[in-house]
Amino acid sequence: MQAYVEIMGKISVFLGKVCGVFYLAAVGLSLYEVFMRYVFGAPTSWTSETIMVLVATAWMLCVGAVTQQRRHITVTTMELLVGEALWNRMKKLAIVLSMIGVAGLLIMIWGPMVKVLKAPQTTGSAFDPYAPTYVKTMLVASVTLYFLQLLANLLTPAAKRPRSAGMGVE
Repeated sequence: MQAYVEIMGKISVFLGKVCGVFYLAAVGLSLYEVFMRYVFGAPTSWTSETIMVLVATAWMLCVGAVTQQRRHITVTTMELLVGEALWNRMKKLAIVLSMIGVAGLLIMIWGPMVKVLKAPQTTGSAFDPYAPTYVKTMLVASVTLYFLQLLANLLTPAAKRPRSAGMGVE
């Protein structure tokens, strides 16, 4: 159980750190597009869609790291009002409820992913990439990662969980 928690944490943090490359590439492509458009008067037909796919990929893959490090937005006022034992139980309940919601989301997006894998979709633009097919597939992968990291968080002993700052929102 502890091995799963550690391996899942390493995978999530690794993917979260790798996402920086996607954002860097998106910035580089944005600069390239500005240069091509305003210096040469020759805008590209592919950079906008490519940038959107890069940023969407980074955003989706960051879910594991954000969940593992508990850096998502939470209201911690209750932590100040209830005891630590009750707060830990409330956090466990929140994780279980999140897992139920994420499992429901996975069930809902599975069908559309299978459909686009059988008949790939393109954007229909001049560049016409298979972005809809890619994004729907990545969404299933990222939601699966999210569920697996929530499970790891649920299995993490309370003593190993980071304490929040107690500032109301973190």
